[in-house]
Amino acid sequence: MLIATPWYESGSFWQFAITTLVSVAVGFLGAFATLRASNPKRRLAYRTTSNTSLFVASHSQTGALRVAHHGRAVERPRVVELELKNTGRRDITAAQFHAGESIVYDLGANVVAVLEVASHPTGSVAPSVSVSTENRGQIVIPPCLLARKQAVRVSLLVDGPERPVRCLGAPLVDVQVREVPEPGQERPHFLLTTSMSAMVAITVLFIFNKWYA
Repeated sequence: MLIATPWYESGSFWQFAITTLVSVAVGFLGAFATLRASNPKRRLAYRTTSNTSLFVASHSQTGALRVAHHGRAVERPRVVELELKNTGRRDITAAQFHAGESIVYDLGANVVAVLEVASHPTGSVAPSVSVSTENRGQIVIPPCLLARKQAVRVSLLVDGPERPVRCLGAPLVDVQVREVPEPGQERPHFLLTTSMSAMVAITVLFIFNKWYA
C-alpha cells in the first residue's frame, strides 16, 4: 500500500520554494542597488564634539582667573566644538542652499569669537562661519561647497552656561540633515540593508538544509 508523501516533504516543492525565494531576493537586491545608483543621497550630519568650560566652579566663584577677548571680559567662557560632515555619496553644492539662505546654529549663549574652522581631508575648502548680526548666540554658514566625505570642525568661544547646540535652519534642497549624537551612527540605513540581506541568506540556508536533511 502506497502512502502519499506530505507536500512539505516533497523535494520538488522545496526546490520550487528555494528557486522562488532566491529569485525574489536577487530581484529585490538588484532593484535596490539600481535605485541607490540612480538616486545617490545627499546627507549632512552634525554633532557637538565638545562643550567645555574654561573655568572650574571655584575659579568662577572667587575670580581667581579672568578671560578677556580683545579687551572684552568673558565672564563664563566655554569652548564649543561643532562638527559637520557630508556623509552622503555626492557633493553638497552652493546650489543646494534654497534661495541662498544660510545654515543657522544656536549655541544657547553669546558667541564671543569663531576660534577656528578646520576642514578634512587636506585640500578641501573650509566654509565661511560667522556670528549672526541679528543674534549673538547664533552662527551662520552661508552657501558653500561641502564635498563628499568632507568634515568641518568649528571651534567657538562662548560666554554663558552650557546649553545644547541646536540647528535652527538648514535650508538645503534634496539633502537630509540630521544630528548624530555619537560617532558611527551617521548611516543606520546601512545596518538595516545589511540585516535584510542577512535575513534572506539565513532563510535560504535554512530551507536548503531542511531539503537535504
